[in-house]
Amino acid sequence: MSARSPATARDRILSLVREKGEVSRGEISQAFSMDKKAVSVAVERLLSEGILRISGLQDSRAGRRREILSVNGAHAGAVGVDLGATHIIGVLVDLAGMVLGRTSYEVRPGLPVDLIRDQVRAVAERLLAHPRGRLARAVGVCVPGFVHPVEGTSLVAENIPGWKDVRIRKELEAALGVPVTVDDSSRAMAVSERWLGSARGEQDFISLDLGFGIGMGIFCGGAPYHGSGWKSGEIGHTVVDPDGLACACGGRGCLETVASGRAIAGQAAEGIRGGRSALLGELTRGNADAATAQDVGVAAAMGDSFSRELLACAGRAVGLALANAAAILNPSVVVLGGGLLAAGASFLDALRESAERHLMPGMRGELRIVESKLGADGSARGAALMAMEGIFRG
Repeated sequence: MSARSPATARDRILSLVREKGEVSRGEISQAFSMDKKAVSVAVERLLSEGILRISGLQDSRAGRRREILSVNGAHAGAVGVDLGATHIIGVLVDLAGMVLGRTSYEVRPGLPVDLIRDQVRAVAERLLAHPRGRLARAVGVCVPGFVHPVEGTSLVAENIPGWKDVRIRKELEAALGVPVTVDDSSRAMAVSERWLGSARGEQDFISLDLGFGIGMGIFCGGAPYHGSGWKSGEIGHTVVDPDGLACACGGRGCLETVASGRAIAGQAAEGIRGGRSALLGELTRGNADAATAQDVGVAAAMGDSFSRELLACAGRAVGLALANAAAILNPSVVVLGGGLLAAGASFLDALRESAERHLMPGMRGELRIVESKLGADGSARGAALMAMEGIFRG
């Protein structure tokens, strides 16, 4: 578990306002069984600091109009940068999590590590120079794989060749002159879903990051779970076929070898070479090595049976892994996010059917599986929110 100081009344009030969007003092008092005077003192301090604002008035049964409180987005902000195997996405957000600016770069396979690091820095610098970048008090960076957030180091990212023991915090703080937070991409996505997305207000949930690789963010008791060595959530490296293909992590038969965007692209390339999909061959202009999971999704939508079955197989594997995770963690909600959601019904329908079939009978009907509404910026926004945690905690 991550080291975390006990939540103060201030922390809890801010969390409730973020969770609900708008609340009254009475609702705060009721939610935490707090004395109204104590609530008033804490709220007045947050108002004087400019972190909260009065966003409106509401009639009450007593006849007096109640003040409605919300987060003051203009008080501060942060930059969030999401480094993936194929992209770098950066966002500038205000204190309420609203996106004020965005930029992105493509990461081509095989780029030198130094060049990727330069791109990450350039994205952050560009957003800090945004007309509203003066709001940014911190930068958050999220990276796939193993990350040590206390040290600010990316230990290893299997899908980025050569990326190992990168001291992101030290390097970026020296270059940018602001505090830098570093964490795992899937964990950042979960944070974003908790405060802004489909898991808003949920205490115990998991989010699946289904893209070039496959990751999972875990929330337990309203807080992100890191694990004893900061390595929780590696669902993509749970074994689904002990005799399966070699994985980039060094193992064999991992979920990522059959159901990730990278695996689907590889299977599509084999299908093109084997003449199993004329349509995929046309979409890639005969260049099998150029095939992507997006191409497979397009072909499936156009009725290509090979592509539909390829996506269905991937969906069934993810559904099985999801059911196993649910049996261990018993979340109330699973949020599906990442680029593979664009693959369409062949993938998602198979995933849901497989999860339902493999769930313990006592969990069927209880677990909700929902799709993210945050799009490609989910992890970047989560990284920014994590960087702002220090602002919220005062």
